[in-house]
Amino acid sequence: MKRAGIYAAVVSLALSFGLSGCGDKSDGPVRAQRATAKSEDGAKAGGAAQGEVKKVSARKEDNIRVFHRSLGEPEYLDPGLISESEGGTVTHDTFEGLYSYGPTHTDWLKGVAESHTISEDGLTWTFKLRENAKWSDGTPVSAGDFEYAWKRVLNPETASRYASIMWVIDGAKAYNQSDAASRAALAEKVGIKALDEHTLEVKLVAPLPFFHQLTAFYTFMPVKKEIVEKFGEKWSRPEHMVSNGPWKTTEWKSKQRIVAELNPHYWDREAMPFDKIVYHIVQESEPAHNAFLANDLDYLESRVPTTVLPRYIQEKNPLLRSSPYAGVYYFLFNVKKAPMDNVKVRQALNLAIDKAKIGKYVVKGGQDPASSIVHPALEDLGYKKANGEGYDPDKARKLLAEAGFPDGKGFPRLKLSYNTLEGHKLIAQYVQEQWRKNLGIEIDLENMEWKVLIKKQNELDFDISRLAWIGDYLDPMTFLDLWESDSTNNRTGWASAEYDALIEEARKATKIEDRYAALRKAEAMYVENLPSLPIYYYKKYDMVQPWVTGYQTHLQGVHPSRHFSIK
Repeated sequence: MKRAGIYAAVVSLALSFGLSGCGDKSDGPVRAQRATAKSEDGAKAGGAAQGEVKKVSARKEDNIRVFHRSLGEPEYLDPGLISESEGGTVTHDTFEGLYSYGPTHTDWLKGVAESHTISEDGLTWTFKLRENAKWSDGTPVSAGDFEYAWKRVLNPETASRYASIMWVIDGAKAYNQSDAASRAALAEKVGIKALDEHTLEVKLVAPLPFFHQLTAFYTFMPVKKEIVEKFGEKWSRPEHMVSNGPWKTTEWKSKQRIVAELNPHYWDREAMPFDKIVYHIVQESEPAHNAFLANDLDYLESRVPTTVLPRYIQEKNPLLRSSPYAGVYYFLFNVKKAPMDNVKVRQALNLAIDKAKIGKYVVKGGQDPASSIVHPALEDLGYKKANGEGYDPDKARKLLAEAGFPDGKGFPRLKLSYNTLEGHKLIAQYVQEQWRKNLGIEIDLENMEWKVLIKKQNELDFDISRLAWIGDYLDPMTFLDLWESDSTNNRTGWASAEYDALIEEARKATKIEDRYAALRKAEAMYVENLPSLPIYYYKKYDMVQPWVTGYQTHLQGVHPSRHFSIK
């Protein structure tokens, strides 16, 4: 999320983002915070830990048709603008794409699409839409709604940070990068066309067997043209929003809650487990965890504090759920600023951190140190990662000296910024001390609200800044196209024509082995140039109350409310 885009684009002290992959996806307040975290036994074993709230035994909510889950504050609820997981979490409940996320990462459900066919050359996908799909105002959902929504994302005037996820569509990149003079003509050439009310044709630049999976992602959701044009930027406020998913957003009180109620016109409403979903907006892990222990929450996503996580793991707490999670925690370098414009400085900063100790002693969730940006779980698909070098303080000092800063002398006092969350603070403090000890340099730490952090990153108004990315789909491209020169998720200023060419080569490859070969070369360039500093690969820790059923592990950390129920 960020996907950021991000998946969002999630963390918690286990840290899982807005972002956003979701992006920021990254990453929203850590889930990249597209990492999500989900104990009756938590208060046992010698009593509650210091400062810990003891577990309450009974559910506070009497109505089993109301579901309470945790959430960070979203930046947007407009599917075309979301780039972090927090907004994505709500959107996956309130909108529906051609396909939808199943309970696990191997399950993909038909959404608005009733079926699809693929041409023999793999380039043309034709989706047949179900005729009973309706908006929350009772009007039919049409193929034209998808054409409008996708082209709106690609329109440069929309300034969607996630537009690049659609560049797999023929003509999409050219339109997304068009100037005012050529825009209208290029819009007509984009390979998205409503053939009739219930038939959508999509033409790709190259075969992509998992394209239907992409259509479940929030950027691909339909939006209703009449509503967007009538209310402009305010169309996605609860009082104006019209959506086509199982639920409809009816309330958004900043820093308090978002409420979504069952859409009476949703085609499969009878199968939905809840009449209402309450998203409790809690940024910090301690109060979120306390709310779970007090039974205010049915599902705690990504916010299991480090003060209790090691004990929960050791005790095998039955309410704690852990799983691999296709996300990477990293620091962005602003390469437009000295000395981060010197690759030797970036390499030195990377080699000077003993990352293995972060998962063991800092966030205490057993996260594995990251040697590159692509999550190793994707090697199960047949991709061979290009890994960078590990902890080597001697080489780090040598590189820093070669960059003109022997023993750290003359190195400017930089700022490392992060969004407010105790886990981010602990990591930043650890890195600060590692650089002081191993390189002789001093940096300052700066914490801020998520929205402020993202704004500064987009404006390149930072030195070094934390972020995370959760894979939006299960392919190395989801991590590697972030660093294209013209990617809106590349918040570093780094640009390489050679890297861009490799990503484009991968997009247009007709064979999977050729696609992976190009992506591996791109990853090798990433680990050599380090536009960002990978810290660790996520593990996901969630907590689920004993009366909740339906939770399953999901490599992308996507858990739509429709798959839960209260017993």
